Amino acid sequence: MHVPRLFSWLTLACATALAANNETAPGIIPGTTGQYIAAGGHRYYYLEANPVNASLGTILLFHGFPDFSYAWRYQVPFLTSLGYRVIAPDMLGYGNTDTSCDVSDFALKKMSTDMVEVLDQIAPGEKIIIGAHDWGAGLAYSFAMWYPEYLKAFFTISIPYTRPWLGPSLEWIDMLDLVQNHTYPTMAYQLQWRDPAVNRNFSTKSQVRSFLNAGFGGLTEDGRGGLSPFEGMQYDIIPLLRNQTLVNPEDFEIYVENINQKGMSGGFNWYRTRRMNWEDELPLAKRGDFKYRTPHLFIPATNDSFMPPELYTNMGQYFESETVEPVEAGHWAMWEKPDQVNEILRRWIAQL
Repeated sequence: MHVPRLFSWLTLACATALAANNETAPGIIPGTTGQYIAAGGHRYYYLEANPVNASLGTILLFHGFPDFSYAWRYQVPFLTSLGYRVIAPDMLGYGNTDTSCDVSDFALKKMSTDMVEVLDQIAPGEKIIIGAHDWGAGLAYSFAMWYPEYLKAFFTISIPYTRPWLGPSLEWIDMLDLVQNHTYPTMAYQLQWRDPAVNRNFSTKSQVRSFLNAGFGGLTEDGRGGLSPFEGMQYDIIPLLRNQTLVNPEDFEIYVENINQKGMSGGFNWYRTRRMNWEDELPLAKRGDFKYRTPHLFIPATNDSFMPPELYTNMGQYFESETVEPVEAGHWAMWEKPDQVNEILRRWIAQL
């Protein structure tokens, strides 16, 4: 009975988000310029920063959810100071980049191909370094799987490479089963976020503000959070949260304005493509010999309750060259401990 009404609402929400494709969302990192580029049938927006002297190469940065290119405000100036040209796009569904009503546009292989089209235009023939956080890490693992010839190396923050959640697998196992059989109990929140009904619960500016406040760690007076790895957003607790302290008030308002510009439906779509990703990767699974040969740095955030150590303890088996440098921080490690993260990046890049 409720399906047509939900479908109608989702159609309207999608149309509203598409209309925002032609509007400008706030948030730019000082020292960068914003530019647009066509790739994969979409218009992508990216920030570019160049070093004072001749560039040592290009670093391409992928943000996660709910985020946009401003995620890298502490890393872009640092990486350019090391002599690198830095490109930080708003990913599909975010910021000033287009969104799409077709969930398949958010599949990791499709977006990897989009990024190849970007690189062919702005860094033709160059082997680059990719850096990524959260869902951007999922995209980085996919990109390195499909297009290793474009890479010199890549690094990921907070999100490990763990099968069968990511990567080739012979058997399809739904996330509900992976949660219930305790393979990934801390990923139960994804069940809430892949449900189309969640779009309706975070469709207004005040609801986006509440989501970000909970996602950035806002707590009640008695220390309860509004976001649980085991349940997702706690609707009864969210109204009781005090203001988050992870980002300063000015940056928080930038996030509210930017994410609200297109709404959250595009970001949630990343959680709805896992079956598509599995189907794309099945031929690799049947070969049975997939392993990353590109040098990789993983920076786990040891205080991230959504990604406990057991998820990355054995990930080295999938990499020929793997470096792990933990940071004692929460999920947003590159904001919480920017100097430590940057120093890890400096040392790792220097030895490539």
